Amino acid sequence: MSHPIQIALVAALEREVAGIVRGWQSEKITVADAVCKVYYTDKAVLICAGTGAARANIAAKKLLQLYQPKLLISMGFAGSCVRRFSPGDVVVPSRVLETVTNREFATICGEGTLVTLDRVAGARLKQTTATRYDAQVVDMEAAGAASAAAGAVELTGAKCDFAAIKAISDGAGEEMDFLAQFVTPEGFATARFVAHIAIRPHLWKKVKHLKQNSQLAANALEVAVGEAVTDWKAFAKKHSPAK
Repeated sequence: MSHPIQIALVAALEREVAGIVRGWQSEKITVADAVCKVYYTDKAVLICAGTGAARANIAAKKLLQLYQPKLLISMGFAGSCVRRFSPGDVVVPSRVLETVTNREFATICGEGTLVTLDRVAGARLKQTTATRYDAQVVDMEAAGAASAAAGAVELTGAKCDFAAIKAISDGAGEEMDFLAQFVTPEGFATARFVAHIAIRPHLWKKVKHLKQNSQLAANALEVAVGEAVTDWKAFAKKHSPAK
């Protein structure tokens, strides 16, 4: 499948999208040095690109070239920097900022700031990011997809709007540093992580809590993305501040 489609979505991990793509067709494509899974319907195409802004950028460019979408969406889990967002909440930001490059991107709808970091954010880093950038949420991919959308005209000759849909998987005060060493560009090193925690009982409660929060985020993301793909105009209106 390689023809124009309305909406392209870039996610990091399969576990973020399992409910969303149920019933979608799928195929594997090569993106740079990686084989990625692509899911599609007649309205949308979704790719699981792996972790990090670089992976998201390369995958997003591939979708732009193959499908010429009118809208590119970065979707997935995010960490909250503020107390008002809890696991399971959906955040649609109006601004995406990347700390590594200091580049800033406007989205087509939403409210607030998402900051893309180059590492997993623990409680202290989330607090620092909130203070420095007025961030509501953090992730590791959105700016990479946003950069691809910003360069769509040069890449394909056609403009592409950009949006982000993020579901909170960890609250502002939740510590995530114990996961950092298992997050790789290819995704999450599950086997290594399981072996690591198996002999560290003090982490079991944290892992159980994280799993519960991730499920809340996945459920919320499934609903939000379903709404966006079904009726984008209604979704955008719902998630934009009243004027």
